[in-house]
Amino acid sequence: MMALTLLTALGGALVLGTVTETAIAASYREGTETFYAAEAAVELVIEELAAASDWDAIAAGDAPSAFVDGPPAGIRRVGAVTLDLAVATEDVATAAGDKDVDAYLLYAHGRLVDMIPGGTARSPHYVAVWIAGLATADAEEVSIMRIVGRAYGPTGSRRSVVVSVTRPPGSEDSLRVMSWHELR
Repeated sequence: MMALTLLTALGGALVLGTVTETAIAASYREGTETFYAAEAAVELVIEELAAASDWDAIAAGDAPSAFVDGPPAGIRRVGAVTLDLAVATEDVATAAGDKDVDAYLLYAHGRLVDMIPGGTARSPHYVAVWIAGLATADAEEVSIMRIVGRAYGPTGSRRSVVVSVTRPPGSEDSLRVMSWHELR
């Protein structure tokens, strides 16, 4: 009887360890997928900015992105999570902590599957990208664009990427990435 109790306890501990490790691996996998979704959204916006001739209009909100799923405020459902874009915009401004930026503008947002041509992906992630235009001391127009891309996973994971880009002098259709880092 004592041996049976000991083996039952040992079996229970092994099952608990296996279940815990499986949950940790699933959480890590979703976090990684969420990070890559945020990077993909930022890459999309960088392509749009490279093709745009007037960054001042984009920074002012007069030239919207082609990737939007509705008004830039409101509630979105992402799996089991509710996302309020207005609250997310305030959170991005606080988390980025940029002293040079007055306000971030929600520029692009939608489901990751809607961003990918062909619709073969089955990702439940939601992505949003905020931008802020910065003028350097020697220029009156926007010469640096700060981009914050954030992806939201179906079980509450959230990852953000911050990128600063500039257009090299004399270049019409290329950008130079000045910095790229994950926002924690």
